[in-house]
Amino acid sequence: MKSLIKVAVASALSVAFLGACTMAPLSYLNGNPDRPLPNHEYPVQIVAVDQQANFKGPVQIAPGKHNVLVQISQSLAGAPSQKMLVVNVQPCTRYYITAKKDSIMENNWEPKVFDSENVGGCDASEELKKAGASSIVTASR
Repeated sequence: MKSLIKVAVASALSVAFLGACTMAPLSYLNGNPDRPLPNHEYPVQIVAVDQQANFKGPVQIAPGKHNVLVQISQSLAGAPSQKMLVVNVQPCTRYYITAKKDSIMENNWEPKVFDSENVGGCDASEELKKAGASSIVTASR
């Protein structure tokens, strides 16, 4: 009887989790902009968001402030390869994050939001309802 209850609880939790994934707010972080970058700006890899790691490609995320750890791929010897950026994510928005250097010879760099755009077909008020108090962060596919 106890094992049947455990299976039922596990199934209910799985359904709730999968439901949350399909209802995840339509906001994204992307470290590889799909447009030309200005001089001395470089693509980055999003390493972690709010200490959740292992992202490949754009990151689907709930609205709110998030700590985004990025890694520059064009790092020179002696320069830190990872830095933190705080992004105040709005619903229905895609953010492009880059690394900015003062010059190509410079070791130091800073992460920045290079650009943002609205996600088409997305209702911001509806997305905020979906998010609620959640801080959903998932890798996009």
